[in-house]
Amino acid sequence: MLQLPTPASQEPSPIARTKSPCKTCQWCFASCGLTQEMNILTMSWTVFDKLSWLCRWMSSMAAPGEKVDRKASSNPDLHLNRATLHKYEESYGEALEGFSRAAVLDPAWPEPQQREQQLLEFLNRLTILLESKGKMKVKKLQSMLGNLRPAHLGPCGDGRYQSASGQKVTLQLKPLSELKPGVNSGAVVLGKVVFSLTTEEKVPFTFGLVDSDGPCYAVMVYNMVQSWGVLIGDSVAIPEPNLRLHQIQHKGKDYSFSSIRVETPLLLVVNGKPQGSSSQAAATVASRPQCE
Repeated sequence: MLQLPTPASQEPSPIARTKSPCKTCQWCFASCGLTQEMNILTMSWTVFDKLSWLCRWMSSMAAPGEKVDRKASSNPDLHLNRATLHKYEESYGEALEGFSRAAVLDPAWPEPQQREQQLLEFLNRLTILLESKGKMKVKKLQSMLGNLRPAHLGPCGDGRYQSASGQKVTLQLKPLSELKPGVNSGAVVLGKVVFSLTTEEKVPFTFGLVDSDGPCYAVMVYNMVQSWGVLIGDSVAIPEPNLRLHQIQHKGKDYSFSSIRVETPLLLVVNGKPQGSSSQAAATVASRPQCE
């Protein structure tokens, strides 16, 4: 049976706690009771989402632990770490609840409350920009949309797109409004960038995409180098878009919006050009023995 609690001597003090993702992952392993058997995994923060399998595994390991040991449910570090994983899985409601719970369990620890506030500010700014389409004037937006051309689809428009199965396929251009939740196989969307939004952590790179059909969707790009981005007015094509519908309620605030999750900028076509390998951040993995 998995035992989650760790001796008090192993728990990091408030001073030792840090916003570093490496420390977060280390303590998440410790929270799962794996410190004696496993090495410490460190990774580049910009490619954290690329290891989403690890996030899901940590979360699934942690949840049963609360049932077998009541001390785990009172561990603020466990709630903070799991909330961080939820955030990068775009489960924002669960992330906010986790940050809030960690703050209640340890009021003297400022990080949970800071992260909760940062995420709320991000969601607030994002929904305002989506509703106002980047606060862009109607004439300017119409002019931008009038410049959309089939050539902006690049390889997504001439049968040169290579699907996840490795086959060359012809994609059907669809308006954003016709996308279904989940991966829209065989489809491609094309629109104009009307705003971009970054956070302190720089991940994900978020921008608003509008097409001639009307709605503005958030596009969240992961695993990019920090120098990568798109500009207002750029034409962006997204093959086989992964649509997510968000309905978030937290402490009297409601957020509702649609987003497209993009795992790497290599999947995007910007102004008719595929993004080169230099746009994607490389994963860095290292290990060292856990100190006794």
